[in-house]
Amino acid sequence: MALQDKDGRSEDSNETGAQKQPQNAFSQLMASKGRPKPKPRPRGGAFRGIADAGFRKFQSREALGIYIENPAAYMGTKTLGSTTGPNADASLTITGQVIAYSDDFVSIHDKFPKASVHCLLLPRDQAICKEHPVVLLSRRDAEGLAFLETVRAEAEKLKAIVAGELRRQFGQYSAADAAREAVLRGDVEPPEGKLPAGRDWSKEVIVGVHARPSMSHVHVHVFSRDMHSEKMRHRKHYNSFTTPFLVRLDEFPLAADDPRQPYAVRVQGGLSAETANDADDHMSDGGNNGGEGEGKDKRQHLDYLQSDMKCWRCGKSFGNRFQELKRHLDVEFEAWKKE
Repeated sequence: MALQDKDGRSEDSNETGAQKQPQNAFSQLMASKGRPKPKPRPRGGAFRGIADAGFRKFQSREALGIYIENPAAYMGTKTLGSTTGPNADASLTITGQVIAYSDDFVSIHDKFPKASVHCLLLPRDQAICKEHPVVLLSRRDAEGLAFLETVRAEAEKLKAIVAGELRRQFGQYSAADAAREAVLRGDVEPPEGKLPAGRDWSKEVIVGVHARPSMSHVHVHVFSRDMHSEKMRHRKHYNSFTTPFLVRLDEFPLAADDPRQPYAVRVQGGLSAETANDADDHMSDGGNNGGEGEGKDKRQHLDYLQSDMKCWRCGKSFGNRFQELKRHLDVEFEAWKKE
């Protein structure tokens, strides 16, 4: 019970009728630290609509699945516009990611290109589209070797498309294409009635898969070798395409003891793709159930990503100085397209 003075007023500061002094900002901040955080508001109908459409399962590592399941929806150019409200005249043109597709494969533009032209080839067969690409392409049984040849044939088609796009973008700057460009402009007549062959842009295209892919679905990279893109933002990006971490398609099938094979393949001499993916997930999390040597061996592929960066064109080493490398690549890019 609070004490009272002779006039009956409480001496307990919590029961006084006097007006409280306002707290300063620091006091309010300190007082708020112990308060429970408000519960997050439920997401609105717009999000639920997207989720119901099935997009949530295609986030992150699953993002390529949308092109495999319904490639037609992501092909061609679409113009989105508003017919009501203050933005009634506004429109947005979206170019589809899908280049071409069949029952067996989809070719798409990489959404985060690491070169001037960067595409992906995706197998659509649900039985194999989530297997580890290194394991899948290293199979030596008849079925596996037949699939490898099919992938090579499809990759050649996409490689020709990439080479054609390189010529379209940079042929006008290339010394090797000068005679061809002059004919196309109508400046001269074609010698012997034939269009000069010009530069072989297919030699500027690289085809391969990552030793440890970042996406769940099998995808083959088909890209120009210039490594000139604003989407290339750090050393791992660069090294993943310019070191043996990228396994060239013509290197397959790999030997079981190749350091780019999943660790379990190198130890056991072969395993299912599911087991290989599980092994990679464990390794990528930094797990180590064995001794120090075993853990290092499991992460052997990381040596490629963490190695010194070297210019793909002149071989100059830049250590870990990524911004310096980027400036150098700008110079090399201008020289490369003029060859």
